[in-house]
Amino acid sequence: MTARDAATAAAKNRIVDAVFRLVARGGVGAASLRKVADESGINIGSVRHHFGSHEGLMVAAAEEVGARMARRLERAMPATGSPLDVPGRRALVEAVCHAVLPVADDDRAELIVLAELITAARLRPEFRPLATRMGTDLRAVFREALQAAGVRDAELEAERLTAVVGGLTFELVYPHGSTDASLVAEVLRRHVADLIPA
Repeated sequence: MTARDAATAAAKNRIVDAVFRLVARGGVGAASLRKVADESGINIGSVRHHFGSHEGLMVAAAEEVGARMARRLERAMPATGSPLDVPGRRALVEAVCHAVLPVADDDRAELIVLAELITAARLRPEFRPLATRMGTDLRAVFREALQAAGVRDAELEAERLTAVVGGLTFELVYPHGSTDASLVAEVLRRHVADLIPA
């Protein structure tokens, strides 16, 4: 990587980090090109050059959420074969759930960005393809994990697991919900135990 490429990558990272902070504080509408430029300390011309528009910034933020999840999923999914015993099968599915639902305080902005983008897609058609793709990808990840764990009706169970994780995401992000990471982990553990009985 050349010095120029490294500088470009660093600038893009600063911009995306600024988008995360702004969306976490004020929703999708708070991440205008001007506000992102101010927050990142990078001039608006460069922000526009790298991402083009507000929609481009949101796509970049969603892609960063996806990249972080992909890195965690890579660690969660076994390289080859399937775990044969019940504890191993349960551990696999739980690890995948935690990869797509990070509960540490440092990861809360990631969940907020995800939830805000999905919420914005309801009224803003430009975000619908992005939200649809994110949902399709999530279901595919769960289906693959459930199949690897030998769960029957993996297609249907992936839908149920998507609903559970979506509900827990909502609970962690919005003020009426629980922010207790240990409670979230217990809900996931019990759901997975029901999916893979002893």
